Amino acid sequence: MRHWRSTAALLAILAPAACAPRGTRVPTVPVVVIGDTARPAPRDTGVIAPSPPRPTPPAPGNVPPVANATAVRVGLIVDTSAVEITSAGDFAVHTEDGREIGRLRGGQTVSFRDVGSTITMESRGGPAGSAMQPPSQAAGVGLRPPLVVRPASAGGTLTVRNAPYRGELRIQQAAGGGLTVVNRLDMETYLLGVVPREIGRFDLDIYEAIKAQAVAARTYAVTYLGRRQQQGFDVYATVEDQVYGGAAAENETVNRAVRETAGEILTYNGQPITAYYHSTCAGRTAAIDEVWNNAPVPYLVSVRDVDANGQAYDRSSSRYRWEERWTHEQMVNILNRTLADSLQNRRITRIEDMRVLERTPSERVRRLRITTDAGSFHVGRDRVRWILPPNRGGILNSSKFDINVVRRGSQVTDIIAEGGGWGHGIGMCQVGAMGRARAGQDYRTILRTYYPGTEIRKSY
Repeated sequence: MRHWRSTAALLAILAPAACAPRGTRVPTVPVVVIGDTARPAPRDTGVIAPSPPRPTPPAPGNVPPVANATAVRVGLIVDTSAVEITSAGDFAVHTEDGREIGRLRGGQTVSFRDVGSTITMESRGGPAGSAMQPPSQAAGVGLRPPLVVRPASAGGTLTVRNAPYRGELRIQQAAGGGLTVVNRLDMETYLLGVVPREIGRFDLDIYEAIKAQAVAARTYAVTYLGRRQQQGFDVYATVEDQVYGGAAAENETVNRAVRETAGEILTYNGQPITAYYHSTCAGRTAAIDEVWNNAPVPYLVSVRDVDANGQAYDRSSSRYRWEERWTHEQMVNILNRTLADSLQNRRITRIEDMRVLERTPSERVRRLRITTDAGSFHVGRDRVRWILPPNRGGILNSSKFDINVVRRGSQVTDIIAEGGGWGHGIGMCQVGAMGRARAGQDYRTILRTYYPGTEIRKSY
């Protein structure tokens, strides 16, 4: 048994699909305190306060939209030569100043193509007699970007690459040439397409975890407003920021959780926090300075994520414990690729040893030594996940692992990593939040635990 392992049982369920990465910018946002601010959980003590009664499940039915919600710009497609947009209902193309230059019927498709400093557009399909109006715009006349596509009805959607999106789509030129498609919509509607993709499960017994995810995702997005101003949007629609599935991802339970927490964000000293989160922490989250070369952050500290019996709240995750195995030949090929910058035209032909030399307080790898016939290399922190990718592709699940080098005589034959967790380990543990919700904790308790010293406040 390795020294960082717990004795909790492994129960396999699907864990959330993505996690929010790093960021730096923290804009000023007006806030108003909601109700009483509870005392933050003690730092890194693992002491669990008595659980409140299990929250009442939401009643069925629609929740009214939120007024005055902040707008967010999502980069759906970045740097493409052409793009097609369609809709089930009528829609129109406008210039940036609001002038309508093309009106289309439901079922038609409008194509945009980059031609240097301008964009051409043309329509096709749809019912008879439904050509784009005015017809002159369908002949390939160059138009100055950006162009804005809007559905005719307030509840309409626009479809790009087979996925429907609410709000409007802006067709603009990418910084390096080509076209970028940006979905501009209000923050609350954006979250309806983010939270389902990030939390991954919609059972009512984890409803408070869904609300916690809504607040964390909203806070993350608020903090990143203007982050990519030069690219013309705020956040990517991928794991580069938060996974966004548009209208197709929406779920009634999640919709209610988003609406019931409308406008709520996490703050520290009155400012929005950078609300990192991840799938599975294997019983203990990581401080930001353990994982990345960042200065310590008072609310992104290591938290022992176990119940009163010492059982990890995220033990139900499919990646609570995991194993990866490589043959010597596979690892040689991997290292020649992932260590290429350090090798400086040398080639590895033999791996002699791999050993963890130093660990962080949350038992993640701080320094790993790889000894080869081309020299010794030291890697650590979150970078090690890219240096030792699994054979199936992607990156290593986490930096919380042990290395076992298998030998036949003096020759290395296999390398085995036995680890726990999924993601960088910073901030809220999503599967841990689910376990806390099942234990009766409400979303405020969950968030205060993972982000000590923070307050939940209304941003609008």
